[in-house]
Amino acid sequence: MKYAILSDIHGNIDALNSVVADCKNKNVDKYLCLGDIVGYGASPAECIKKIRSLDAVCVMGNHDHAVVGLTDISYFNSHAKAAAQWTADVLSEEDLAYLKNLPFIVKIEEASITLVHSTLESPEMWHYMLSDIEADRNLKKLDTQLCFIGHSHMPAMFQEQYNSKALFDFLNHITIRQKTIVNVGSVGQPRDNNPRASYVLYDSDEKIVYFERVEYNIKSAQKKIIKAGLPKILATRLEMGK
Repeated sequence: MKYAILSDIHGNIDALNSVVADCKNKNVDKYLCLGDIVGYGASPAECIKKIRSLDAVCVMGNHDHAVVGLTDISYFNSHAKAAAQWTADVLSEEDLAYLKNLPFIVKIEEASITLVHSTLESPEMWHYMLSDIEADRNLKKLDTQLCFIGHSHMPAMFQEQYNSKALFDFLNHITIRQKTIVNVGSVGQPRDNNPRASYVLYDSDEKIVYFERVEYNIKSAQKKIIKAGLPKILATRLEMGK
């Protein structure tokens, strides 16, 4: 089975469409989504529609949670707060209900996969997993071979045996032989100084994780953000990958 794992789409339909086209070229069998379908970008409804049309298994992200009024956005920066409020206003009741009912954690038992947006130890608190210390606590809680996460917008890997993190500017795949946590990066707003959309493919038969990057029409996404009246920084950061 070939899985495509997407995260942090953030209302960027241009990036999402390019990623899905790439997935279809690679004969993906099943789509998994790690949350934050919305927030920041100007096409939240289109992104929700696309994810649902793919029959993607999806978990809750902090921006999804915020848009439906379940997270206090006072800790958001001003740009994220403005985007969350705008998104809540433009989404339909059906879209809001879909987001509200997303679970925090999902397991794909047949592939020994766990999905969560932030961390296993406190998924509803939206902590970041950025260090080996944080990863070690989560690896101890992991009861499947693989856990896919998002939230930081930066591709990374944490493994039980080596207790180490690696950023994959120089590798594009890794064979899974022990418990591993993989951050798949961000489709719609990468922050690793690479503006291309980021996602992961997982071949559960070969047990290989592939880190993928896809070019998309950044100018189109930027124009939509500006036209919607969202903060300009949300457009300019896309071309910088920050």
